[in-house]
Amino acid sequence: MEQNTLLLFLISSMALTLFPGPDILFVISTSLAQGWKRGFLVSLGLCSGLIVHTALVVLGLGTFLEQFPETVRTIELLGASYLLFIAFQLWKSPVQNLNSKSERQGSNRLFFTGFIMNLTNPKVSLFFISFFPGFLFSEVLTYNQQFLILGGIFFIQALLVFTASAIFVGSLGQRVQNFGKQSVWNKIQSAVLIVIAVLLINPK
Repeated sequence: MEQNTLLLFLISSMALTLFPGPDILFVISTSLAQGWKRGFLVSLGLCSGLIVHTALVVLGLGTFLEQFPETVRTIELLGASYLLFIAFQLWKSPVQNLNSKSERQGSNRLFFTGFIMNLTNPKVSLFFISFFPGFLFSEVLTYNQQFLILGGIFFIQALLVFTASAIFVGSLGQRVQNFGKQSVWNKIQSAVLIVIAVLLINPK
């Protein structure tokens, strides 16, 4: 088992989770408008969707790679290309304005909305399909067992990141909006994604 591979996967997962897409923006806007507890409900819904993504990878992709192991490198390169694409978009993207207010929703609706958002988010599906093979870390465990472990790591870090964001934003209130307008944060995230992509292209 290669701990460095798992660490790189954790860093890659956190970079994707922190990328200013609809998931984390919805957590932030909900926390600003309704408090961190409701933001946490959204986080639970989003992370519940990750369980479905992991199950799809385990049921389908693991068997395919056992039959065609030479495709791992190809998928790994495709994943690195996707990271570079995200990094370019992030570098060039306009700064997000987090000032919008969400209308008050019930607990069940918040959870369900987060769940549906995650399932229909193409970057999550592409990440799971493209990047899991690039982070295989054991010659003893089967592909499916490794995918389950990677899925568990992704689930835990996502829940922690979303929850921490909800608490942070809910506590600071309006002050966090000014922080969210700083374009420097976008460029830092972009640089991190580029570094990870280079490591995936040239892992040795």
